Amino acid sequence: MKKSFGDPIDRATAYCTYCPKLCRFSCPAAEAEDRETVTPWGMMRLFELVKDGAVEPSEEVAETFYHCMGCLRCQNWCLHENDVPQAMWAARGWMRELGYLPDELEGLDETFLKHNSPHGELPQIPDIHGFTVEEVFDDDASVVYMPDCEVRYHEPETIVRTGLLLEMFHGTKVRLYTRRNDEGFACCGFPLLSTGNRAAYEEYRTNFETMLSDADMIVTDCAAMVTLFREGTSFGQESPLNVVHMIEFLAERVDMLEPRVDLSDEAMMLHDSCFVGRHLELYEETRALLSALCGKPLDEFSTNRADAPCCGGPSHYHLVAPEASERCAADRLEQMERESEHEASTIVCGSATCTKAFRRAGGADEVAIDVLDLVCRAFEL
Repeated sequence: MKKSFGDPIDRATAYCTYCPKLCRFSCPAAEAEDRETVTPWGMMRLFELVKDGAVEPSEEVAETFYHCMGCLRCQNWCLHENDVPQAMWAARGWMRELGYLPDELEGLDETFLKHNSPHGELPQIPDIHGFTVEEVFDDDASVVYMPDCEVRYHEPETIVRTGLLLEMFHGTKVRLYTRRNDEGFACCGFPLLSTGNRAAYEEYRTNFETMLSDADMIVTDCAAMVTLFREGTSFGQESPLNVVHMIEFLAERVDMLEPRVDLSDEAMMLHDSCFVGRHLELYEETRALLSALCGKPLDEFSTNRADAPCCGGPSHYHLVAPEASERCAADRLEQMERESEHEASTIVCGSATCTKAFRRAGGADEVAIDVLDLVCRAFEL
């Protein structure tokens, strides 16, 4: 009997199977790996064949489903608007239930559930400008800032800077919520969901929502987190939490922007991060914020907005296919060199995952900066 995942996934895999591969050229993974198997059509057709019983589940089959980054770029070229990431995450979950998981992801669940973070033990949050984390945040505030887990691990110094920034634009101190002293959650759970461990994710999500149930609003720089708690997105479910992206929060207050540092002479190019862009569609908000910050629009790629390629970083792709992942980022940096009107040497991203991917490919921190980091810099924070 054919395995069913219900509509719209069953409809999407069927339509993709008989489609003449109109989205093949849009997939960053297929481009980087140069193989048909990992095109959206190839992965969706494989999923359909496994559901039909024509192909047996195996480690090789399961591994293929992890070559989708969840970037949603293929949907731009799909006349049926099929959601390939939604289907691939369902496929991962099924393969996990059958005991199949890529070797590169073994142990990630255990680390995540032990530390409530994909990164394991986390560094202390340092003082910035003489301010401690306790001085900058208010534990009783109803507005919460939850940092991206990449920021929490790789750039903990950004947290106090962001607290000062939010107080400036909110008018009062906000509450910090992250993992500290081996307590609390450092992550929204998206890395756990991306391994295919749906049951563990749902339990984690329930506990997460309970812990933050008293918050009126949660501001985060993690776009994946916003997609999880916002209906209508590939991974979203109804939630009592009101989660807002940092770019949305600041763009609504763009009239308050009076930067202390003149960035108008900086040559930078804007990269539309997949989750900020295609998933949340914050194209105008991002541009309004950056134009106000820099006093001019940033240079644009010829492939921008919904057509922007993925950096190769999200959804464990950098673990499953590290060389191809780095190729995705390197190609975008090369495109910046070719297309920038003002010889930009820095790419501005809406995601810490993108920033890390570009820095990894470019070999230097200077090649990429996150929007939040740029805002803090403009206000000398």
